[in-house]
This record gives sequence, C-alpha cells and structure tokens, in this order.
Amino acid sequence: MNRQRTALITSVVALCFLAVPLEAQKPSKPSGGGNTLYPVTAEFRCPFTVDCQNTDRISGDSAGPYRGTTPNGSATTQEGTAENMGAYFTEGNLFLFVLKAGFGRFASFDFSEPIGAAPCAANGACRKNFASATTDVSVPGSRTYPVDAMGADLPSGFLSVPVGGSARARLFLNFADPSGRALLWTVRYDPALYPGSTFLTVTRPAVNTWTIEASATDVAQLVSATTTSGKAVKVNEGYYRMPFKVTVTK
Repeated sequence: MNRQRTALITSVVALCFLAVPLEAQKPSKPSGGGNTLYPVTAEFRCPFTVDCQNTDRISGDSAGPYRGTTPNGSATTQEGTAENMGAYFTEGNLFLFVLKAGFGRFASFDFSEPIGAAPCAANGACRKNFASATTDVSVPGSRTYPVDAMGADLPSGFLSVPVGGSARARLFLNFADPSGRALLWTVRYDPALYPGSTFLTVTRPAVNTWTIEASATDVAQLVSATTTSGKAVKVNEGYYRMPFKVTVTK
C-alpha cells in the first residue's frame, strides 16, 4: 500500500514538474524588446507640395520628404538608439516621427488659431510664451494610432486600415521648448485621454500609401510637461485648430 501511495505521489510530482517547463519554454521576444523600426517616407503637405494652400498649422521644412535613418548596412534600427531620425513604422505598424538636433531637419507649429482661452489662464499656470515654434527635436518620437469606432487601437495599426478606406486616429506630436526651458510640448489629438480634443483621420489610398490629416474642424490640445520630484507635471495650454496633412509611403 505504501509503495502504491509513493508511486502515485511520485507520478503527480513528475507531472507538475513537466508542466512548468512547457510554460517557461515559450519563445522570448527578439533582442530589442520588439522595438524594431522600419524606415518609411513621410511628406508634409506644406510648405512645398502642390496641394499646399498655406493654411496648414503644422508643416515640414524645405528639405523635402523625411526618411527614417538606419545604421550603415542595416535595413532596420532599434528604437531609442542614436541613429533614429525621421519617419518609421514600428513593429505594431504605428507611425513614428523622430527629429533630433544635428540632423538638419525641422518641423514648424503655428498656434495662431486658438479656440477660446486656455484653461491654464484661469489660475496663471500657463507656460506658453510663443505664438509659433520651429524645432529640430521631437523626442520621445511622436506616434499615430489608428482606432476603431469605439476608440480602441486597431490590432495591426496602419495595416488594419483597408485600401480605399479610412479610420480615425489619435496622435501625439512632440517638440522642444523654443526658449530652451526644460519643458516638453505636445500637440495631442486624443479625446479619450485629452477631453476637448478630437481624433484626426488616417486614409489608405493605395496598398503602401497612407495619409494622416487633421481637418480645419478637428481640435488639437496643446500640453506642456515638466518633471518635478520625479513626476511629470502637465498643463493644458489650450485648444487649437491645426490643420495639416502627411503622406506616408512604405
């Protein structure tokens, strides 16, 4: 009887022991934690494409389309490395836009069309002291997330948008403080997390082409952020009409 009990216990322990490695043997993520970036081309409608009407509030520079850079000999790069600059798709097929000082590329922001008074004006907390900004720094990289009708992120990002179709999208676009203060400025289209703003639109006119567009009726929220005692302190700097359009080619 003792032998039978011992054999039964031994069998159960063995089964439990075998069950653990099966879970542990799941494939791990590749090196880089799934942060591989794939270069794409991005061209702002203004200032130099044929359909620029000189009414856009976010525009590119005079050097033409932006293309993601990679280390010599590589077709991809890892997010957060020194080589990152320009336009990319992430592994999840989100659009990433990175500007870094020293690469000679810029983006411009025009805040001349506010919608009412900024909420921060009521208590004197506003930090905005400029009407426009031109920057060569957008770090962390700015991202665009296509969403479904309920506002949830599409599972395959830009690839989830059907050819000939469109989807709403949330976007954050960062730029450095024009005066050199330790502030991060972000233009946000994201009504769920930043109420009062709206989504913008991603359209897919061809298999490997998408447009990201904020219309004249879409609303952006401008947010400033600084770090105090290890915590990010954000200020709602107001709402703006900021039409623009970017064409992304894979």
